[in-house]
Amino acid sequence: MQNILSIKQQVVRTSLYALILALVLSSILGYLATKHEVNELFDATLIDNTRIIKGLIDSEQTHQNWIDLQKSLDETLLEHISSGDQRFNGHAFEKKIAIQVWSKEGDLVLRSASAPNHALAPLKEGLTQFQGGEYDWMVYTVWLPNKKSWLAVAERLDIRKELSTNIEASLLLSLIFALFLALCLLKLQLKKAFAPLVELGERISQRDFNDLSALHLPHSPDELKPVITELNDLFHRVDSSLEREKRFLADAAHELRTPLTVIKLQVEQALIQPEARETILQRLSESVERNQQVVEQMLLLARLEAGQMSVHTTTVIFSALIREAISQLMPLAFKRNIEFHLDVEEVTVNGDSALLLSLLRNSFDNALRHSPNNAVISVKLLKQAQMII
Repeated sequence: MQNILSIKQQVVRTSLYALILALVLSSILGYLATKHEVNELFDATLIDNTRIIKGLIDSEQTHQNWIDLQKSLDETLLEHISSGDQRFNGHAFEKKIAIQVWSKEGDLVLRSASAPNHALAPLKEGLTQFQGGEYDWMVYTVWLPNKKSWLAVAERLDIRKELSTNIEASLLLSLIFALFLALCLLKLQLKKAFAPLVELGERISQRDFNDLSALHLPHSPDELKPVITELNDLFHRVDSSLEREKRFLADAAHELRTPLTVIKLQVEQALIQPEARETILQRLSESVERNQQVVEQMLLLARLEAGQMSVHTTTVIFSALIREAISQLMPLAFKRNIEFHLDVEEVTVNGDSALLLSLLRNSFDNALRHSPNNAVISVKLLKQAQMII
């Protein structure tokens, strides 16, 4: 059976996947954007530097020949390398820039120490990407009208790649740190958000099984309120069901006590009067049948209270129900020498005959219990206008 992840695990896992996807996409887009901007920046810088060098070499005030210019260039580079100035000494990009000057006849007349002996690019004006030796170069070439020569200033492309990679690595480290921080904040927020649910679970687990009172979580979120409402409604229904069960047991004891007493009296009478045993057994059988009806009616009432069945309303002769209820209690009335005096009219009502009979029997049973021996219980049923008395 496959294990189902908790809500926290699902949220954390989904968020982690989403953040990693966003990290990968942002890294790719960031690298492409950085590479483009670095190329734009380096191209512009290369063009500016070439124009500056052109101005220095091709100036009308510059009367040095190529040998003197080469010597000056070598001394300048040697001075930078040997000086203690940390701004120039051992710079990472120092040997990745090359300068060449070619005569119009195609002879190399000037080059920097980092420049190869062969042409870095075709001798034509403009930017050219060229592979010379083991490196790729970006070369900007211009014509020197005074010197009648070509000036080529080149940068190795691995400078740009290295810079783009360094920038992207820094950005990636920042994004990874942000991802870690976001996950930590997410876990803290989830712990805070699920605190009411954890509290609800603890309250339910620690609650006594007899405690069906309503739960109250004043600081619960809106998503949890319907759950608490339904739980409280369930507790209320269970409590109501238990109360109905208690009432049913009490009613059963009340309803069956009198019929059982009547049956006991009839059995005793049969033992004392053997000659009347057949008649007594007949009455006993009738009593058992009536008690069976009582039990069925009680079960019916219990189902009605539980909402498991509906009331069947029919036209009932109420006076006949009165006589039926009294006849069921006559053995008990005979023992105490109590008489029922009936003054009832033939009245019909709309109702459930079983429920009405149970109501009448309970009423007459209470009258018997609270009446002295040799008493007379009067029962009257009158109909006046739209009322039954």
